[in-house]
Amino acid sequence: MTSGDDGASEPAYRKDRRRFAAREEIRRLRPFLSGSGAAIPSRRTALTLMAALPLAASPVAALAQTETAPPAPDTLRLFRNLLTRMGVAVALNGGPARTFIIDTGAERSAVSRELARTLGLPSGPDVMVHSVTAAEATPTVRVEAVEVGRRRFPGLEMPVFPRQALGADGLLGLDLLSRFRLVLDVRAGRALLARSSDSVSVGEAGEIGARRQADVVVSGRRGPSGQLILTRVVVDGVETSAFIDSGAQYSIGNLALMRAARIAPATDPDRPTRMEGIVGGAVAVQSGDARDLKIAGRALGPTPLLFADLHAFHILNLMDEPALLLGGDVLTRFSHVILDYGRGRVAFGGLLRRS
Repeated sequence: MTSGDDGASEPAYRKDRRRFAAREEIRRLRPFLSGSGAAIPSRRTALTLMAALPLAASPVAALAQTETAPPAPDTLRLFRNLLTRMGVAVALNGGPARTFIIDTGAERSAVSRELARTLGLPSGPDVMVHSVTAAEATPTVRVEAVEVGRRRFPGLEMPVFPRQALGADGLLGLDLLSRFRLVLDVRAGRALLARSSDSVSVGEAGEIGARRQADVVVSGRRGPSGQLILTRVVVDGVETSAFIDSGAQYSIGNLALMRAARIAPATDPDRPTRMEGIVGGAVAVQSGDARDLKIAGRALGPTPLLFADLHAFHILNLMDEPALLLGGDVLTRFSHVILDYGRGRVAFGGLLRRS
């Protein structure tokens, strides 16, 4: 759905077709990782997702990502996510609700430079922001209160980035998300935020098999910024630590995983593809195909992955053991994913039918 489409009356079968088309877009981009020198074309995000807050008084605005400048040749933008970039309504200092992206890979919530200027937010100190690819000193603004649904968080210093980099008015990171139970309802194309003790209802149709598959639950240990680091993830027989990054379109393993699973690189090692995050420079990545990916005992089968020793693996102390960042390409294989930060566990819904 392009920005401006009315998704409220769109038939379910068209939503399914559009979502599967977006998933196939990832596979279509694989040839650009071959070292051919061709640039990945700049394009508008084709999938607009609505998010619903069960405690919010007003509906959440649709998310429409703005056009960005084309990346350099052999460069892949990590944050151009067509699949799981969902937004929630967030109000700053009692003002009108704005759309903030949910990003479970970001340690801190952030605000766009344009919104900070519009609201006249005062400058705060520079802080070190750790993204997936790098760390960088970043300016902040002082916010008296952040309201998410009926919850209010006072006295925050929020990093500031251009709206073009965020793709929305702001970003909701782990400093606030870790206070909630987060439901990524993939089939319905929405996100829900609730207290850990609250029950939520998610879509069931479209899963493999005649009956709804029961959720499988994985316990996670806490990372330094509140991430849930999961076990029960196996790549080609190799036990792997994993964490979920809802802001990343692609799933990325570290080089220790690539070696342990003996995955052959699909790209020319002498001409690696570069990947850019929201801060810092680009990192070199390789691509390869895992023959069998299992999450909590559910077999996803052959799965294309990217591989790089990302900064995120370093700050999570996962450089020397097989580790995997789970991005939108894998998350959208499930009907829903529930991250319960209060209880330290993640539940995966049934596998969706593949087109």
